[in-house]
Amino acid sequence: MAKMKIKAKAKGDIVKVKAMFTSLMADKEEAEKKKIKSEYITQIVGTHNGNVVFEVTTSGFMAENPLFKFQFKGGKKGEKLEFTTTDNNGKIETGKKKIK
Repeated sequence: MAKMKIKAKAKGDIVKVKAMFTSLMADKEEAEKKKIKSEYITQIVGTHNGNVVFEVTTSGFMAENPLFKFQFKGGKKGEKLEFTTTDNNGKIETGKKKIK
């Protein structure tokens, strides 16, 4: 399942985020070639203070270890940013990071 590396930095009221999700992103066809289990992230949701600030639906055709960069308005230093990933097997993982 996806391990997460998250960086979030506030500058004024804008928070810049870089988030990398470690995953093979192997669809059924690729998994058969590599003789591994099919595993890829299907959804990523980022929240701040209960509000969704990032949401994406993906598939096995996305590159391995996807990296996303985005920014949102309204975050402050010390507040938490939380990401939840769901994979094609139904596994859910959560990662949290304080905004710097």
